[in-house]
Amino acid sequence: MTKDLNDPKKDYTEVVERQFRELSSLAEMNKKIHSTMKMERLLQIMVEQAVIGVNFERGLIYLVEDDFLRCVASLDRIKKEKGFTVKSLKGFKMDETAVEVLVVQSGKSIYVNDAWTDKRVSQKRLKITDSKEYCAVPLKGRSGVLGVLTADKVYSRNPIVPDEIQTLELFAGHISLAIENAVLFEEKERFAALLEKKISERTLELAQTNARLQLKMKELSTLFEISGSLNKNIGVNEVLELTLSLVKGLGHPVCAVHLWEGGSFGKAFQIGLDDAYLRIEFPMLEKKIKKTTLQEPEAFLLEDLKDISKSSPRSGPYLKNDNPSKLIVPLRSKDKLLGVLVVFILKGHAFGKEQVKFFSAFGLQVSMALKNALAFQEILDQKNRMENLSRKLEQENISLREKMRVEQEKKFVVGRSSAMKTVMALVQRVSSTDTSVIIYGETGTGKELIANTIHEMGRRKLNPLIKVNCAAIPEELLESELFGHEKGAFTGAHDRRTGMFQLAQGGTIFLDEIGDISLKTQTKLLRVLQESEIQPLGSTTSIKMDVRVIAATNKDLQIKIEEGTFRSDLFYRLNVFPITMPPLRDRLEDIPRLVAFFIDKYAHLKKGKAHIDKDVIGIFLKYSWPGNIRELENIIERLMIISGSGDITITDLPREMAVDAADQVVVRPLNEAVFDFKKNLVRQALSESSGKKSSAAAMLGMPRSNFSRLLKQLGIT
Repeated sequence: MTKDLNDPKKDYTEVVERQFRELSSLAEMNKKIHSTMKMERLLQIMVEQAVIGVNFERGLIYLVEDDFLRCVASLDRIKKEKGFTVKSLKGFKMDETAVEVLVVQSGKSIYVNDAWTDKRVSQKRLKITDSKEYCAVPLKGRSGVLGVLTADKVYSRNPIVPDEIQTLELFAGHISLAIENAVLFEEKERFAALLEKKISERTLELAQTNARLQLKMKELSTLFEISGSLNKNIGVNEVLELTLSLVKGLGHPVCAVHLWEGGSFGKAFQIGLDDAYLRIEFPMLEKKIKKTTLQEPEAFLLEDLKDISKSSPRSGPYLKNDNPSKLIVPLRSKDKLLGVLVVFILKGHAFGKEQVKFFSAFGLQVSMALKNALAFQEILDQKNRMENLSRKLEQENISLREKMRVEQEKKFVVGRSSAMKTVMALVQRVSSTDTSVIIYGETGTGKELIANTIHEMGRRKLNPLIKVNCAAIPEELLESELFGHEKGAFTGAHDRRTGMFQLAQGGTIFLDEIGDISLKTQTKLLRVLQESEIQPLGSTTSIKMDVRVIAATNKDLQIKIEEGTFRSDLFYRLNVFPITMPPLRDRLEDIPRLVAFFIDKYAHLKKGKAHIDKDVIGIFLKYSWPGNIRELENIIERLMIISGSGDITITDLPREMAVDAADQVVVRPLNEAVFDFKKNLVRQALSESSGKKSSAAAMLGMPRSNFSRLLKQLGIT
């Protein structure tokens, strides 16, 4: 090559350009192949870059692996998409006669002019390539030949010249360096992995030894912890939940406790098991457990029985692909069986006599705690029964007092207006039935009184009438108040509570302001109306109910249904027999009777016999009564207090009532209106002057003598 460059007769432009391209390609190749130390990625880069020099078109890379020369990559510079890394075992044994093997053995490049006639060319190569002319150069490392790089010009069919072989050898040298670095790196990684494995194994041995020590310490602390619970008056649920939690903490995440309830196992607590265990698996084990437990005082292992091992379900996430033994720990109080603890021994758990001995001791501690808890629970149950009985008696007492009040009044409802006659006709018809009733009406129209009447006129009058103001009870407590709850049903539920429906058993429940309850409580109430049963919070069983439901509301439920705040199906269940209470403004003819009734009721508040001026009644008849009968009752009670020993007059009325009534003028004779005006004005002056006639006369701008004559004319003494 140097001689050619010194020859002045030859144009070396083409040679220089070719060498420039080769050097540029070599520099680019170096940058790529030395960017990774991973063999797999290195081969992929060689395929992508087709690192066989600028003149060669296709090539193969072989690497020596023990006694085999394996083809690892196929390169194609012209059609790069045809290049690939070879995953299969293709190549030559090192004792074969092949050009590639000879290159490895000699460490020198070999040029093949005609592969079809050259006896050194292996038939294996002829089957996979159609190149006639090619060359093979060694991939030399620091300690020997690593492999072979072959190249050809199968697309252009141009001959291979010596300079191109030298260039290929240059490329091979750089490829060899990258491959050797990758091999060394992978050897280093394998050594590091092996070292890490050895360290991990040793660490595991130490960890297992430490775990055994930890388990022993945990077992001792567990016995101490369960022993400490003996001095606490905690419930059965707390003792058994603590027991299961401690067993889980000992490395047994699947366990259950079954309480013994007079001849059979009843209530169960479990961790790591699902419903299939209680429905299928435990019933199949129960007979064997019962038989052995009654005879065996200490813990014992129960292997899966032959007759159930095939059909036994793998209940719970831990048992899907396992068939564990079961450790049965009897829980006893002297000779009395309290229950059993079932511990599932999963695969990978070393379990021997020491563990059985530990759980026997553990069972004694649990038994003592459970015995105390059962005794404590019995005391709590008695206390709850007494409280519920007291609560029921209190409600019945309220109901009896209500009956006495009604009896003293000698009548349920005051009023003879046509509107009230219509209401009472409906009450008469529905009282003798058990039909659900809903009472509509504005606030203060007497909805609760009508509910009392329906109950007292019906066959349930000897049983309780329980009243619930749904709007007055916080939403989070209403469901518990209506249906009751079990102990522990929610935070703060320390005792069992009997609900209002249970207190009303056999009688009537009056649900006032039914339109204010939530959709969730509406759903529970619908179940009561449909199925005649309730389910207390935290309970898994239902209680049959024989209760008549009377509801009341001042809301328009049809509008609430359209707004989505009231269930339509509940509405139709309640709306079987609707009764609408008329407002007081629509039954004005009943006002005199109602006034007389309330005056008698509050007679004890007034000194002497009460007399109400007819003008007051006149204002009552003109007033709009937004608060209905309740407002009228409150007004009469107030008037009986402030009127003292005198008559009840218009001046005693609240100012807003007089203003409201004044807006509703009734046409009457002028002289009568003037007389009433003078009388009211004089009374107001006397009232503001504390009864002093001289002061009242001065306020009206009259002489004292004229004022005295005016008093006589008006009939005011």
